[in-house]
Amino acid sequence: MARQRKRNPNGSGTVTKRADGRYQAAVYVPQPDGTVKRKFAYGKTYDECDQKRRDLLDRANGGIPTPTRDMSLGDWFDYWLEVIVKPNLKPKSYETYEQGVRNHLRQLLGSKVMVKLGVAELRGVMQRLAEAKGAKTARQALRVLSAALTAAMVEDIGLTRNVAKLVHVRATTDSGKSWDAVTVLRFLAAARRLTVYYPAFLLLCLLGLRRAEVCGLRWENIDLDNRVLWVEQQRQRSSAGTIDLDPKTETSKAPLPLPAQCIAPLRWTRMRTAMLRERAISNGRPWFDDPDGHVFISRTGYPLLASNLYLTMQRVITAEGLDKMNPKGLRKSCGTLLVHLKVHPRIVKAILRHSRIATTMDIYAEALDPDVIEAVGQLDRLLRQPGRIRELEATRPDAKPR
Repeated sequence: MARQRKRNPNGSGTVTKRADGRYQAAVYVPQPDGTVKRKFAYGKTYDECDQKRRDLLDRANGGIPTPTRDMSLGDWFDYWLEVIVKPNLKPKSYETYEQGVRNHLRQLLGSKVMVKLGVAELRGVMQRLAEAKGAKTARQALRVLSAALTAAMVEDIGLTRNVAKLVHVRATTDSGKSWDAVTVLRFLAAARRLTVYYPAFLLLCLLGLRRAEVCGLRWENIDLDNRVLWVEQQRQRSSAGTIDLDPKTETSKAPLPLPAQCIAPLRWTRMRTAMLRERAISNGRPWFDDPDGHVFISRTGYPLLASNLYLTMQRVITAEGLDKMNPKGLRKSCGTLLVHLKVHPRIVKAILRHSRIATTMDIYAEALDPDVIEAVGQLDRLLRQPGRIRELEATRPDAKPR
């Protein structure tokens, strides 16, 4: 006679065999809202199901909430933001997700049970949001929801599909405009006259650096003698203050050749920092000794903020009478001009440090109008050969005399 299994102690859950032959474990687990609910897990064998029961108990004993199938989207958003997003993603990503939840998703879908959300219902919600706030806002909210539901599928709640990926919001994609070479030269000439951060704008235009990368640049990342620059961090503002973080992707961490015309301005920047420090100390004015040695600093020694770099750029643009532009547009202009110079797309990708070449070609490297005209003209000249066409037709085996 088979030995009967001992009953589990109180509070340790139960494992039973279902009518369909599978095993079912039931454990009371804490929820993100502080309540306790019964959680079910399933397995093909007793040992498999018992292991899932033990995993649930370990999470509960560690104080980690375990969502259940009847959890609302509002409760899941709280759990997802605090337990999954905040510890694992960058502060800026957390702020983006949190704003999307707070401004739109919570009031529209917060009371809806997550596993019962359907495609038709979500499509109607997104259409109403697009009509009220605009298509771009609706598409961004849909992206946040998709990220939240993707994380929910990993948590073994019972969610089997991401309905946000089955709903589409049509919105125009505006990746911004690019400046041609003449406009970039006008901007740099004005920046050289009007601002001490001219070297920063050189790096934006010639290497396509992101403005957060320019502000996070340190002297230890620059070798002026060998003309090499390493992008190791970017400076971003978060709820914890302004801090240095790793770049967006691993491919962003790459050495770049430093253009020759950047050397003298960067040397001048280093001398300016030493002069400002000496002047502040001798006059008894406040001065911040930056332990990280950032390249671009304010008058009091603090690292330059990305927002201040943006405002400085707008003052230069206004003074010169140029079209509206932002630092990201300078980065795009860099890629566009490289394409205009017939640089191979993979080289452009390496300079801009993208993880995918499609990003380089689709967003940053838009073709200039003269290039489009020239390309169409070349195709026109190639195909405008009536004599050659008649010759090919005459040599066809099935050709018939007219």
